[in-house]
Amino acid sequence: MSTSVSFARERLDTPTSNAALMRKYDAVAYAAKSNALSHPDHMAVVATLFGLDPADVATCRVLELGCSDGANLLPMAASLPDASFVGCDLSPRAIAAAQSAVAELGLSNVTLFEGDLSAMPETLGDFDYMIAHGVYSWVPATVRDALFALARRRLKRNGILFVSYNVYPGCHVRKAVWESLHLHVERIEGASARLDAARAFAAALAEPGTTQNPIDALPRHEFRQVTQITDSALYHDDLAEPNDPVYFHEFAAHAARYDLRFVAEAKLSMTAADTSPAMQRFLAGCDRLEREQLLDLAQLRRFRQSLLSRGESATGFAIAPERVALMRIGASVPLLRAAAEGKPLMDPGAPGAPAGDEAKALQSLFAWMIAIAPETLPISEITQRLAWSADTPRSLEAILTDACVRGSLRATLRPPALVALAGDRPKASAFARWQAGRGTAVTNLQHETMQLRDENALRLLALLDGSRTRGELTTVMADALPGWEQPRVAQRVDEYLAQFGKLALLVS
Repeated sequence: MSTSVSFARERLDTPTSNAALMRKYDAVAYAAKSNALSHPDHMAVVATLFGLDPADVATCRVLELGCSDGANLLPMAASLPDASFVGCDLSPRAIAAAQSAVAELGLSNVTLFEGDLSAMPETLGDFDYMIAHGVYSWVPATVRDALFALARRRLKRNGILFVSYNVYPGCHVRKAVWESLHLHVERIEGASARLDAARAFAAALAEPGTTQNPIDALPRHEFRQVTQITDSALYHDDLAEPNDPVYFHEFAAHAARYDLRFVAEAKLSMTAADTSPAMQRFLAGCDRLEREQLLDLAQLRRFRQSLLSRGESATGFAIAPERVALMRIGASVPLLRAAAEGKPLMDPGAPGAPAGDEAKALQSLFAWMIAIAPETLPISEITQRLAWSADTPRSLEAILTDACVRGSLRATLRPPALVALAGDRPKASAFARWQAGRGTAVTNLQHETMQLRDENALRLLALLDGSRTRGELTTVMADALPGWEQPRVAQRVDEYLAQFGKLALLVS
């Protein structure tokens, strides 16, 4: 009898059981952060471009599975007070941290559920948007089935499901590294000791040595990457069990069994086919799912963030440039980074890149978008400003859609309540102010997480509740800058405020 009890315990507490997964996240906290691609507004933008009619983001219902401490869910809830949000996670510690944050922030539109996603109460209702970031590849097959079964039951007909997962063929190289690390640390007890041993072993394997094939430099590069990633990434990805990559066609077929259709990648630039002419010939004539699989093979993709839906597309899931007319356009992070680094804003040699008058107009638009960033503008205002001619080979909508797909511009369906320039009583988002008093990571109104390592910048950000004038802020900040004369402190405050505006941290 004792033997059968032991066997039962072993089955219930395997390395992939709920109990084992909870222990792993308690041993090494998952360093959660916001993911802009999973924001319902971004999902709605991509879905709209591909022919769907998603729910209004302002009043939508959102479910995040594996919400951890709420780092992704709570800033959404703070910026969308008329929407409602539900977070689910196995870890009692993570849910407790999220509940504490909800209480401190005074959020009334968040419900948190501790437990297995398959046990979610029906009373929580149906959802317009569902998020499963860092779940699919890192749970047993039965849980993957439960995830899609839940979406089939609880995702509204025009709803959107975000799923991130590891994919082949790129993960074949990563898997060789993972298996080497597992072999080395499998008998080592304790999370800290396993992490130390994995890093030391990876550093040794990253060093050049005698190998059978020159191509062995590729896994050495992967081992070098292991030595540089965070404890969270190493423990919960490279050393994770399970960690099951799939081919895209397997993922799409799995989703289809639950009445879920592939819409597109959340990262629009992954829809571009920047491949060799020979590969372009292979892509010609393929249906859209075959095309996605071939692009993974051609580009050795290792990670996807896919959008799924139960709805029907008015365009057959083909991108519809005319639908960008419903949106607002702004500069993307890559465009702003290129401008800051003095790099060209356009690559005229890229396949399909605009030329002639189109290129000149787009160059002018890029410069304008950079100047007003992070603000966005409706298409009508862009048309008026550029005096766009109907005689050009392509419509403005087509040009803008192409720029969004290439990652130079970003689109939004709703104007975020942000300002680029601080007023006399500057105000930062409530969530960023709350974060500023607790660490260096802050989430902006574009749902991007950044590090502010300047203690004085964090101190000022926490003060920006709109109740203080610039002069009053200067007086308070003078205490943090002893020996500085008042004009110099005022100048520094102005510099910080300008930086906060560009970082999309200020609200109107």
